[in-house]
Amino acid sequence: MVTIKNTKLEALRAEIDRLDEELLSVLEKRIAIVGDIASAKKEDGKPLAFRPGREAIILRKILEKHSSKLSDTVVAAIWRELIAAVGWMQKPYSVSITAPDKSVGYWDLARFHFGSATPMKLHQSPTNVLREVYDNPSTLGVLPWLTRERDSWWTHLAQGGENVPKILAALPFLDNPSGEFEDLNSLVIGQAEPEPSGDDVTVMVIITREEVSRARLNENLGKAGLKGHCVDSRQPDGNDGDWLHLIEMPEFVAKGDSRLEDLGRISGEVFIKAVLLGAYAVPIK
Repeated sequence: MVTIKNTKLEALRAEIDRLDEELLSVLEKRIAIVGDIASAKKEDGKPLAFRPGREAIILRKILEKHSSKLSDTVVAAIWRELIAAVGWMQKPYSVSITAPDKSVGYWDLARFHFGSATPMKLHQSPTNVLREVYDNPSTLGVLPWLTRERDSWWTHLAQGGENVPKILAALPFLDNPSGEFEDLNSLVIGQAEPEPSGDDVTVMVIITREEVSRARLNENLGKAGLKGHCVDSRQPDGNDGDWLHLIEMPEFVAKGDSRLEDLGRISGEVFIKAVLLGAYAVPIK
């Protein structure tokens, strides 16, 4: 039997082999640098190496630059695996996920973002996730953010304080056209401070002594120079308790922002305080 060689095909396969070796070499150099970063971070006192703002900046740049025939979803998945793996190498962490009705979609959502090697646990109740994040500074929590009228876990963060978890990221960061996430949305919380990515949403709670209309809250925000609106209001402690008003603002608002003080002055005696719950990078559509 005569074998006919396809020299062009063999040359192309040889080039692929060469590029694979080059990719591996570059990857190993990148990992070595991460090792140096991990050594430098050992004494920074932070339990997490999770940097969602920086990760969002990196991914936006990668997706803007890439011009291959690969879809954005595939390119994002490659970089998410790498980012998650090197973050865990710097400081090991785990992810605790809320999945109402045991929906596997929330698990897929978290796995796509945090990579295939990050330890994850599934819980049916957000209370269990909140407890794990409170008790373990190296645990991140993933909580549903589908219907704000049903989601009440955010009220537990409104007490504020140094050890209270903050909102750090939104999932999915990139829409997946395959629909594997069942149109689910979640927020990531952890014992860390949110950081700006250049295109962000800040989540805040305004606490008042009595009920205040959303229209008035929105008006007061505008007068204080804050771009935001009220998306939910509730009285967790019953008819005699304070009112909590959930606010979303399409910008990064940091602690100490003078507009927050202005908001209190403008709101009058009914105003108790404003608590920043955190912020997240605006997902890529």
